[in-house]
Order: sequence, then structure tokens, then C-alpha cells
Amino acid sequence: MSSAAPWCERPRLGWNNEGDAPMNSEASFSPDRGEARELRTIARLAFPIALAQFGLTLLGLVDVAIIGHTSPTDFGGAALGRSISWAGISFALGVSGALEPLAAQAVGANEPEVAWRSLGATVAAGAGVWLPLTALTIASTWLLEPAGIDPALIAPCRSFVVAQAPGQLFFILFIAAKTFLQAHSRTSPPLVAAVLANILNYACCTLLVRGELDLFGLARVASPFGSAVKGALGAGIASSTAQFVLFAVTAVSIARMHRRQRKVASFNILASRAGMADIKRVIRIGTPIGLQLVAEFGIFSIVAIIAGRLGVVAVGAHQIAISVASFTFMGALGVAGATAVRVGHAIGQNAPCRRPGLIGIGLGAAFMSVTAVVLIAFPRAIAEAFTSDPHVAALGAQLLAIAAAFQLFDGVQAVAAGALRGAGDLRFALLSNLGAHWLVGFPLALILAFPMKLGAIGLWWGLLFGLAVVSVLLFWRFVTVSASHVRRM
Repeated sequence: MSSAAPWCERPRLGWNNEGDAPMNSEASFSPDRGEARELRTIARLAFPIALAQFGLTLLGLVDVAIIGHTSPTDFGGAALGRSISWAGISFALGVSGALEPLAAQAVGANEPEVAWRSLGATVAAGAGVWLPLTALTIASTWLLEPAGIDPALIAPCRSFVVAQAPGQLFFILFIAAKTFLQAHSRTSPPLVAAVLANILNYACCTLLVRGELDLFGLARVASPFGSAVKGALGAGIASSTAQFVLFAVTAVSIARMHRRQRKVASFNILASRAGMADIKRVIRIGTPIGLQLVAEFGIFSIVAIIAGRLGVVAVGAHQIAISVASFTFMGALGVAGATAVRVGHAIGQNAPCRRPGLIGIGLGAAFMSVTAVVLIAFPRAIAEAFTSDPHVAALGAQLLAIAAAFQLFDGVQAVAAGALRGAGDLRFALLSNLGAHWLVGFPLALILAFPMKLGAIGLWWGLLFGLAVVSVLLFWRFVTVSASHVRRM
């Protein structure tokens, strides 16, 4: 831990002349700024971040909707494969998340060389852990049959996992690039990347899964691969293609930023390359974040596997509900990213961080309350958008009603976790997720699903209870931590 001199006392390197550094009204932090002004600042920063996050989740929703209207078996297999894939690389995503406090605090302290070194170290560390994690993820699909999964789901599940694996490397690198850009209050490139990736994903997924693409009624394009890559395999290939686009667009933006900053900065950014000490630091900081994501993603992946034991209808309904809940969660995640940046900037400038954190948590809770109303009002209509099977739609609608209750708790815990990451407080979120999800929510889910014979509905009530406990714990933690001066990492 190291302290930093206040913003006004640090030498200004002039690297913000092209708009790449946050030495502007939104990034500069004043401890006496009003709540309304801080709310506007967080909202302006959160809006494009949230839109980009919605775009990222829309990639998965499109896949689900296209497969759901073609084959229930491929639908269930791809749903299972998606859960396993993201749980498998969740630790790597956590390592990339280490850049969030490092970059935001360095930017707030006007230390661009530290931010660039942290980016390089994060890219190296994230890519380094991707390969062994991917190998383990693919190998885990051979454990599905002994676990009691319907054999018809296993082949499409494995096909999806294998096809999506290359794209997940690009996604890990994209998260690092996106985090670096957000720390500099540059939120447009990830949004543009998400838009382009969605367009390409829809075209590729439709072409591969359905075998042809209708170009607005003007022409039909047939898949050049015939039926060889239809179903879950085609969806996985489309997903990898879209994730490459995400990475490419943000990488180009960072390269342009680098060129501009080299012209105006009083140091050579290339000389600030990451060393082994920087990589070790990223891994040290990213490990609790990664383990937290393993705990969080893992619980939903295990529930997806258990739903698979309940049959094709249950796993399909679960995938609909979790996809929609994940989509609405992106709004809270956008606010969480903005809040982490604002908290990190405040700490980097040696200012109090409680106000931006609490305002961000309130904004996240308010947004998710609105989404809860939507899910309560239209559960059946939403479910039917993803499947033509009436049984899957009926159960999916029931799960969406429970997902509505998720919303407030999900908003609070997501933004509180973001505020804690911005403050560099990382281990408590890990312990909270482990305790609440695995020691409270998961056992309750099993009891409700099997001894009490509630099936998938019981699983979701257990998940809801665990999430409620996490939200209370993380909110309390931030209030406690922010009560006193928080020093830099």
C-alpha cells in the first residue's frame, strides 16, 4: 500500500491534451462536490459502459434465441456448454479485473506509466492462465455423463465448448482493454465494438445454425459449410468470431491512444513495459477477484448442471431465465464499472471515496428495480421470445418471476463489489460469495429442489436467498471501509 499526494500537488505530465487522460471535470475529484453532480458524473460514465455490457450479453441472448427455435436438444446442450465455458475461464476474467483498481488509481494519481505497465502485465497474465483453464474446461465435459446429465445433451455441449474456446482468449484480452479505456473515461470504443460484434454474431449464428441468412428479403445466403456446423457447434463458432471483433476494435483504440500519448507525454510509454514484478502483482490482486468469479459463476454453472438432470425442459427454462437475468444485470454492471472508476480516481487523488460509492450503489439499485417491474409484468411474453416449446416457455415464465426478485439484490451486490474493487478491497467479496452462495444458497436450493420436490423453481429460490445475503454483506463492507481514509494499492 502506498499513499499518493493530492492531485494538485502532483506534477502534471501533459498527457491528457488529446483527451485520453482523465484530467477533466469528470475525472478530477473534489471531496466537497455535490451529490447531484456526482450522480450525473457516474450516470454519464455508466450509460455507455452499460450499453456496451448489454451488447456483450446480447451476444449470448441472440445465440439462445436462434438455437431455441431450431432444436431443443442443441438448445439445452449449448446452454449447458455456455455455463461450463464461462465458469471455466472465470478465474482468467478475474485476473483481467485486477486492472480495474490499478488503472483507475494510477489515472487518478496522474501516473500514466503505472497504468500502461499494469495493462501490459494484465494482458500477459490473462493470456497465460487462459490455456490451462480452457484445457480443463474441455476435459470437464467428459464428466457430464457420470454426473447424470442426459446423454443427448453432452455432444452439443462439448461442441459448443470447443468452438467457443478461441473466442474466450479474445474476450479476456477485450476485458483488459475495456477496463483500461474506462479508467481513462473513454467508453465509446467498447460500445462500438459491442455493436459491431452483435451484427456479425447475428449474421454468423443465423447462417451457421439455420443454414442460411435472409438479407432483409432481398436475397438468401446459404452456409458454405452445409449442415456440418449447424446447431451448438455453429453457435460456438459465431461466438468466437464475435469475440475476436470485440478485442480487435478496442485494441485499435488503445494503439491510437498510445501513439497520441507518446507525442505529448514527457516520458516514453514504450519504456514502461511490464516486468515480471508487475505480472506477479496483477496475479496477486486478480486472484481474489478470479476466485470470487469462480464462486459466483460456479454456483450458477452447478445449478445449470443440476437442471440438466431434471430434463430438457428444466435446462431450457433455466437458460432462458439466467440469460434474461444476465442481460438486465449488465445495467448494474455498467454502474459498477463507473463506480469503481470514480472510487479509484478519488483514492488516487487522496480524496474520500464514500460519496461516489454510495451514490453508485443507489443508482444501481434504482435501475434494477425498474427491470424487476418489467419481468413481473411480462414473464410469459419474454420466455416465448426464446423458445417455441410451450412447456419450456411455461416453466421459464415461472423462473423469470423469481428472477424479478433477483434484481434489487443483484444491483446492490454488483455495484458494492465494484466500489470495493475501486478501493482495492478484494478479499471480502470472495469470502462473502463463498459463504453466501455455497454455504447458504446452494444447500437451500438442493433442499427445495429435491426433498421438497420444487424442481427448477426450488433451485432458483435457493439462488435468490444466497444473492440476498451477498448484497447485504458487500453493502455493509463498503460502508465500513469508506468510513475512514483508504490508501492506494
